Amino acid sequence: MSHALYSARLFWSGSRGIAKLHGREVFLSAAPVLAGPSILMIDYAPEVQCAEILRYGEARREMTADEIRACDNLLAELTKEPSHGRP
Repeated sequence: MSHALYSARLFWSGSRGIAKLHGREVFLSAAPVLAGPSILMIDYAPEVQCAEILRYGEARREMTADEIRACDNLLAELTKEPSHGRP
């Protein structure tokens, strides 16, 4: 699934990933951090109801509602415009 097709996406697999929201893209060099065990793979594209996660010591599964909320918050944080010292 190409990240270019969606306005919102959080993806991580192995050693690469991307956070994308409202046209702003940030390439990830480390796995995103959410509460719980380390993330080995995450594929979150809400426009197509894709919300899968693989955590250390667990099987690949659909994300919980709490994990989805945390992904939404993380996407907003990772993709926000830098303030450049302005209020």
